[in-house]
Amino acid sequence: MSDQLTEERITAALAAVAQPEGETPWAELATPLPLTHPDVCAVIYRAEHPDEFAGLPGPDGPTLQAEASRARIIRDLARRDSYRAAFEAALELAATVPVLPDATNVHNAVWHSEVYLTLRYHDDAEAVRRVAAHLCLEITERPEGECVHLVATGTADNGVRFEAYTLTDAPAVAE
Repeated sequence: MSDQLTEERITAALAAVAQPEGETPWAELATPLPLTHPDVCAVIYRAEHPDEFAGLPGPDGPTLQAEASRARIIRDLARRDSYRAAFEAALELAATVPVLPDATNVHNAVWHSEVYLTLRYHDDAEAVRRVAAHLCLEITERPEGECVHLVATGTADNGVRFEAYTLTDAPAVAE
């Protein structure tokens, strides 16, 4: 869970958005806010698959939909926090690595703990080695077809995982 995902922030976000028509008002929901990825997913799933829960005790359709729309807003807040953290990590790395990458990508899954960065160095094993040495990271090398994949993985100061990598031609095998 994002450390910035507070009840006050969620309440402010809900107040700033028009609730879909036909739902139970968010202020009248008796269920606690879903603050973890599994809880958010469970709320959304239940609303999207009401037939699976038919006959079981639980909220009515308008309440299910209200809980799901609230959960989607919470999920989106967490994803925004993930992007923010990833961009902060990218800035930190860009300011400190000895060789700038050819490309930096943010990979943001649906929840904060899954965000990570990739720093791609095009066919430049020496750049990955320099970054790894500078950041005190180990390098793993593994063959991939006609190439070798060099990867150094680490974690930025704010907890975002990253990998610096390159693909290079495999060395020729002496016969």
